Amino acid sequence: MRIIISFLLTLVLSANWTGVTVGPLSGNSPVTIEYRAMETNNIRAWFCSDGSFNTLPSGNAGFEWPKGFGRYARFVSGIWLGAKVQNDTLITHAFYDAQYLPGYIDSNGNPQGWNDPDYRIYSIIKGDTLSQDYLNWPSSQGAYLNSSGKPYFLGTQTMFYSITDGYADHHTSFPGNTAPLKAQILQTNWAYSAQDLKDVIFTEFRIINRSNMTWHNAYFGFWTDDDVGDAGDDGTGIDTLRNLTYVYNFDNFDPQYGEAPPCVGTLLLRSPVKQTGNPGDSVRYYHPPGSMNLVTKQGSAFTGLTAFNVSGNQYEEPGDYAEAFRFFEGKQRTGQPWINPVTGQVTVKLYSGDPVTGTGWINLGSEERRVMTSYGNITMIPGDTQSLIVAQLIARGSNNKNSITKLRELSDYVQSVYDKNFQTALSAEFVSEEIPDKFNMKQNYPNPFNPITNIEYELPISGRVELKIFDIAGRLVHTLVDEFKTAGSHLVSFNASDLSSGVYFYTLKTAGYTRTLRMVVLK
Repeated sequence: MRIIISFLLTLVLSANWTGVTVGPLSGNSPVTIEYRAMETNNIRAWFCSDGSFNTLPSGNAGFEWPKGFGRYARFVSGIWLGAKVQNDTLITHAFYDAQYLPGYIDSNGNPQGWNDPDYRIYSIIKGDTLSQDYLNWPSSQGAYLNSSGKPYFLGTQTMFYSITDGYADHHTSFPGNTAPLKAQILQTNWAYSAQDLKDVIFTEFRIINRSNMTWHNAYFGFWTDDDVGDAGDDGTGIDTLRNLTYVYNFDNFDPQYGEAPPCVGTLLLRSPVKQTGNPGDSVRYYHPPGSMNLVTKQGSAFTGLTAFNVSGNQYEEPGDYAEAFRFFEGKQRTGQPWINPVTGQVTVKLYSGDPVTGTGWINLGSEERRVMTSYGNITMIPGDTQSLIVAQLIARGSNNKNSITKLRELSDYVQSVYDKNFQTALSAEFVSEEIPDKFNMKQNYPNPFNPITNIEYELPISGRVELKIFDIAGRLVHTLVDEFKTAGSHLVSFNASDLSSGVYFYTLKTAGYTRTLRMVVLK
């Protein structure tokens, strides 16, 4: 259960917003921590301005999939930081409690913004340019703008907020009961309603050293307590070739999900960058996400996924700052190395075998799983910024092991979307600002196609829209849209990579208008 230590809680609930009052800090007014939902696709995940996500302050899980069914695959997750600073080891975490609050570190090294209503979670929906969050988009805090100086829609839904660990009063819980690192994190979450990305949420953490001291041996950590339905029957693993970590149901039946439960995972898309001094090393990346601004750095390399550590019934959680730092390094909390029982070799990545084929080091029994994926180590001087981009994704197959296979397939597609700088995802559902005067759906293009085509439809009024693909026998093979859509011209991208060659039909239904057209997949 989520624990809040030494705080008075006041809870305010709405459909996609939750407010929690904690405090006071040093005798000041209480602080309001926000929880807001990413829910534009099949996932409803709650994000919090204290550095945690996939949870609610009530102690309930907050990563619901499928949305609206009351089943959950993640109980709580959070961003962790650790570094050597002078003679100290400093740790900051979002654990079952959390050590971040809204705000920033000023030029004098003091935390600010906890009582500033502008430091909150902003969430915008593509096509909605009249919301207060759109009109007050916090570019001064670091939120992305497009080339016209307007809020940048990275996805169908885009969320931004700024948090810091700099408040010493809020830095007292284990294992991060150290002095603050004085980090500022600019967190951007986004997701797409497009069919191919309906089970994915993206997050970028921009981590800034706002202190006046250098962080040595710095690590970033993605910690998560994953409960795929019931908490006690899970296994975990890492696909080292894909930089994919995951939790699956061990015995193919879950009290909540039933037979063939899903597999949930975290895919590393961009790791921190470290300087190597080797002129032959270089990194290339786009910045910010969604733009075509390609950055190249010589003498540098990505850290990649450094370590994958596991705790639970078999392995205990880190109990203090020293044990937490060992977790970052891929060691046991005692400082002893992990030994792969299959190879007999030292490893920093637990359960790196393949549960699908039953080879390598895999779980041999189920239990509750909590995992830490770390990225480092790097040096960050005062003012340095590092970016970490991950995707949370979930998939369900014909059985528990096939769910792992489906998650891997989805991760490969997500990786390809990232490698193309999200350009295919950004065009997956374009909404114009011009309002048509009648309903219409156009012939897909290209046609025939392999494997991607585009479908345009026009709505003179907002309303519920269904856009579905059927095979020649009339069987439903894909649902591209099934939700409320705003008035305008819409462009949807459809990927038919899982379909065989042949004739298919797509049907648009909305507000008394129905139209069906023919498309041809040619492979």
